[in-house]
Amino acid sequence: MASKIQGVVYSALVLGCLALAVVPSASALVVKLNTLILTVPGYNIDFLELTLQGYGTPYTIVRYNSSNPLNFTQLLWAPDGSANFAGYVMAPNIEAMGYLNSSQVLTIWDYQNRTGARSVKFQAAPINVGLTANPTCSSDDVAMKLTAAAPLGTSGIVSSAPLSSSGLYRCPGLGGAAPLTTCSIWASDFAATGLHAACQSTPVLMVGADIAGTLVKYGDGRESLAFMHNCAGWSTSCLGLIPGERISLLTVHFDDVFLATEFDDNLQAGVLTEYRLTVPDLQAHLTWRKNLTATYPNTTITFELPFNGNGILEKVATTLATTAVSPIDVDDRSCIDFPDYATLGCSCWFTGTAACPATQPAFCRNCTKARGLGPTTPLCPDWAKPLGSGVNRAPQSAKTNNATWNIANFTAGDPLAKFVVANTNGQADGFFWSHHTFSHENLDNVTSFDTDIQIELNMQMASILGLASRKSFSTKCMVTPQISGLRNGDALASLARHSINCAAGDNTWPFLMNSVNPHQMLVTTKAANGYNGFQILPRFATEIYYNCSTPTQNMVLYNNLYRSYFGGDSTIADLLQREATRVLREMLKLRHDPHMMHQANLAILDGSGKSLSMRWVEAVVAELRKYASWPLTSLKLDDLRAAFLSRQAREACALSYAIEVGTNGTITALTVTSGAAADGTQCSAPLMTGASSTSTSVAKGGSARAQPKGLSWYVPHIV
Repeated sequence: MASKIQGVVYSALVLGCLALAVVPSASALVVKLNTLILTVPGYNIDFLELTLQGYGTPYTIVRYNSSNPLNFTQLLWAPDGSANFAGYVMAPNIEAMGYLNSSQVLTIWDYQNRTGARSVKFQAAPINVGLTANPTCSSDDVAMKLTAAAPLGTSGIVSSAPLSSSGLYRCPGLGGAAPLTTCSIWASDFAATGLHAACQSTPVLMVGADIAGTLVKYGDGRESLAFMHNCAGWSTSCLGLIPGERISLLTVHFDDVFLATEFDDNLQAGVLTEYRLTVPDLQAHLTWRKNLTATYPNTTITFELPFNGNGILEKVATTLATTAVSPIDVDDRSCIDFPDYATLGCSCWFTGTAACPATQPAFCRNCTKARGLGPTTPLCPDWAKPLGSGVNRAPQSAKTNNATWNIANFTAGDPLAKFVVANTNGQADGFFWSHHTFSHENLDNVTSFDTDIQIELNMQMASILGLASRKSFSTKCMVTPQISGLRNGDALASLARHSINCAAGDNTWPFLMNSVNPHQMLVTTKAANGYNGFQILPRFATEIYYNCSTPTQNMVLYNNLYRSYFGGDSTIADLLQREATRVLREMLKLRHDPHMMHQANLAILDGSGKSLSMRWVEAVVAELRKYASWPLTSLKLDDLRAAFLSRQAREACALSYAIEVGTNGTITALTVTSGAAADGTQCSAPLMTGASSTSTSVAKGGSARAQPKGLSWYVPHIV
């Protein structure tokens, strides 16, 4: 398990190494903040590309082919004499593997000397980096640990992080042997004589008693970080390699707030057949949050509550036995839940419209939500509802349903409504709030009329509860019921008319994700979605199920799904550890996608004093804190959307950075250039000065020079 996320530790090591080691020179020098990845055809560097993309780090991949050798002088130096790269990665260590001749190697070394560029090498042989080799190579799981010499700096990495070498093929350096005084390589035209650079090698990562990683300082001033193992995209151990951002987001949504959730017939919680969130549940979570922060400093978790206002009417009507309020009764089922799906013999929900037989009835062909059948099977596109089609489900009377609403009835008949309205000591504002439609009607096949009803009544409920004007409330982005309506142009147009231009997606449906860049939202098109320009914000599903309030309930469903996969029943501890590992992998890749849960998961019913949601978050936070002390926080939907849009705008600016190094080796200034076409707009370019961050403004298509105090080499980070 640890091997899946140890890349965060490599992150700290690599950051220190790729940072420019400025050196005095006879004249000032300009160095572009770009990372060169030197590799060879067929070598998998997915682990680098995925990570660099995650951090928005500028990089250039060059695959060296001996049949068409590179001119390294032209590669490394621009015609104006500026340096093209502030650091480089060799994966594998091609300078010692016969690919480069001595002239090319010396050109690279000279570049390092003149610019201070540092390097990182993978699959280095111990003798190449000043170590005696242990002749035994292996990919077995042996515990790894950092040494006191590991250059963690201000990275926030925990030096005692538990690491595993599982799946990492390595030929380590011999532990206990004195470091060699030279770093020797033999290859190409120096296969006989070799190149023997004076060096000092300091182990930074041990695998058992042997050496897995070392920091090399050469006699001529060059510096390099070398790992004795290889990496590849299949090994998640190597993800998270180049850090930029030292803050993580963990945002959890609890859909269906104010509604009651029915349990499965055979999965009651004691005598309870359904569950609706209570005020004590919410208050317990506020207390728990304070305790979580006390236990894990720099941790501030805020839960988001997408709500359905009709649930208040249902509660009030039952509690007060009054007809003064009248919940709307609208069928909220998805098409697959209708009897028609079975009686008509439908079979296209998972195959998609494109693969649905033409002989299937129209209802069947219009009832799809294809997932795809794996990497070897093309994804079938989901069906887009024909504009203007469908039958209104909501009655006309729903338009004036709010005419009978009375805040006094709400607060008298529903403790949850009273909790929100009173907001005593800001308790209600201890949560984020957003729309989930009024009655939870599935929007895949609905009309504009139904969508209008659903959002207008919920907006009116937000106003009467006092939520609409609060900073904790999101007005521009929402969660649709069952992640529906995102291929219904009528529904999307209705939401947009009400100033909602964003909705959460579901990452288990690939067609709801940006296939080009997972760090950006998917923007709808009329051809695919029936509407142009609506934003779908990616969201992860979890293994905490919507109709479960206790670990016992959840594990029955979980084991029904995964018993054969795991070869037996799992415990709640097993589930939580798997979830923590999965979530942490995404966090370390700087995925900001929120996570989906439901209101029933907030229940505290089993005598432990903890909800399923508390257990899940505690497991994730504990896993993160094993490896990093980064601040951990949450963002409401509107702010998440703004963060995604900010990144999208920044990447559209095509920013590049170059630093000016004076003759005394100090960095004097930084120039930011936008490679995009000029359009009169401004780009916000993030900078790092020491341990803090700032930004500067540059015209799109232009450049700007900045001289912030404490300037140090840094690649732009995400937020």
